Amino acid sequence: MPLEPFFLLIALLPLIAYLLLLSLIRLSGRVLVTTGGRDIAALGFAVSGLIAIGPGELFFPKAAAGTFGPWVWIALATFYALIVTLIALTTRPRLVVYGRTPEQMLDPLLAAAREMDPDASCDQQVMQIFLPRLKVHLRAAGNKAVDSSTIESFEPIVNHAFWEALLGHLRQKASLTPRPTPTRGATMLLIALGMATYVAVRAIGERQQVVEGFRQWLWR
Repeated sequence: MPLEPFFLLIALLPLIAYLLLLSLIRLSGRVLVTTGGRDIAALGFAVSGLIAIGPGELFFPKAAAGTFGPWVWIALATFYALIVTLIALTTRPRLVVYGRTPEQMLDPLLAAAREMDPDASCDQQVMQIFLPRLKVHLRAAGNKAVDSSTIESFEPIVNHAFWEALLGHLRQKASLTPRPTPTRGATMLLIALGMATYVAVRAIGERQQVVEGFRQWLWR
């Protein structure tokens, strides 16, 4: 049976927004450099609708909802945000780049590394950058066929000041790189637009069911 339009909205709207943002960044030829923690937070937002209609429905605290009413959703949203935050804070620090392949990020990474250590050197064969003064090895990792990459360190660096400095320098250097040709992201954009069109058609065609579904979902 097809999913009810209200649950379809809840499940797909955050994912559609996430896909639209990434596809537009890729098609524009721009580069987005962010931290691994923020990337996890964005992914957490993208799948939040799926979590809400899946595990959220399965483990919904009906007893608490009967006592506190709609206020229980604030507690559930806070609990989910805390879980995502915990995952983001406990994962190994890294930088995430959208819009460039690992090969395209190697020169900007070297230039950014030399802002922090003038003696930084590059080994293009293994995609590694060595900062001798800081005793840090960095690498540009990722799939060559996908225009996204990650910047990781071999050493377990927990100093967030290092990553913030590298993030600032890398953003500046990456913004100066030429626009890749051809740009990618058209397939992702078509998928996002197709999902958005389907959701909009279902929601408009079954407006009453959407309103009723929202009322039943919020007040239990």
